[in-house]
Amino acid sequence: MRSRFSAVPLTCALALGLPAAFRPALARAQDAHESKDDANTQYRRAFAELAKRNWLEARRQFLPLWLKAHTWDVAAGLGQAEFFLENYAAGATYTAFALANVPPKEKTKTVERLRAALDEMKAAVGTVHVAVNRDGAEISADHALLGISPLTREVYLNPGPRLLEARLANGASGQQTLTVTAGESYRAFLIVEGSPSAPAPVGLPSASHSDGGTPGASAKHADRASPNWTPMLVTGGLAVVAAAIGTGFAIDAGSAKSDGEKALGLAEAEFGSNPCTPSKGRASALCQSVNELEDRRKISHGLATGSFITGGVFAVAAVGSYFLWARPNQARLDAWLGTEGGGLRLNGSF
Repeated sequence: MRSRFSAVPLTCALALGLPAAFRPALARAQDAHESKDDANTQYRRAFAELAKRNWLEARRQFLPLWLKAHTWDVAAGLGQAEFFLENYAAGATYTAFALANVPPKEKTKTVERLRAALDEMKAAVGTVHVAVNRDGAEISADHALLGISPLTREVYLNPGPRLLEARLANGASGQQTLTVTAGESYRAFLIVEGSPSAPAPVGLPSASHSDGGTPGASAKHADRASPNWTPMLVTGGLAVVAAAIGTGFAIDAGSAKSDGEKALGLAEAEFGSNPCTPSKGRASALCQSVNELEDRRKISHGLATGSFITGGVFAVAAVGSYFLWARPNQARLDAWLGTEGGGLRLNGSF
């Protein structure tokens, strides 16, 4: 492990401070077709791998439990595994969740060990308090979602330049680049200015209007000129959501690729070149991890590609909606039919 942080203190702080018994909250979270004993076995196996410092395998065992129920003890195990896999920010985030959600009935020593582990992890990351001038904005770091403003918890970022962004559903956003140093604390304030999708005010009809001042005619003219923003907002919002989903899957694909390369390196160190052939280590836990991570990478990559394509379609639809409905006097959609075929034609100034 290339980390400059000691493995022993964290192993003691987490593994020795957590109960070996299966948590009732996890038992309640199991699917109807999965027995409590199976989940209990996976829970024990995960902590056994943690005790043996098999970080990659421990994370693989913990993740399904975390997806079924966000419990403090699973978060603590994931935090330790991620940290020693050099995913420092993820390790600190999981450990902070565990510390914040320890049940009152747990021993004081457990809380003390978690707090000591988090303090050590903070030395490897930057601790950031993010504030936004608008509530309800999605806050992200390097396009990875952190939460919704107001964000009361502190966030942890790996060292280096990080792009912080706050974005409202209507597309208004603000961003700031923060150069993070390990062990330092920061306060970032993101300004989201205006609303790019706010319609221009429509004037009230006047009695001296050129149509002779007829109330009915004036109202008809105002209705015809009034922009309709709903189609653009809906399609634009769907484009943003699809892009966010695609970004999440792309990040997961990159993470799976990185972890797969690490697992393959460990397998090659143990079994030699082409380690996962039937004559070598195909049946080993390391090779199983390599195969599972490769499958995860392919699935996430495919989902990311599909999400980006979908987002692009919705973005094009949003642009078309703007010219067809939001600016009705400047664009017109006509149908045409001729001897060689027919089609639709968009006319106007853009």
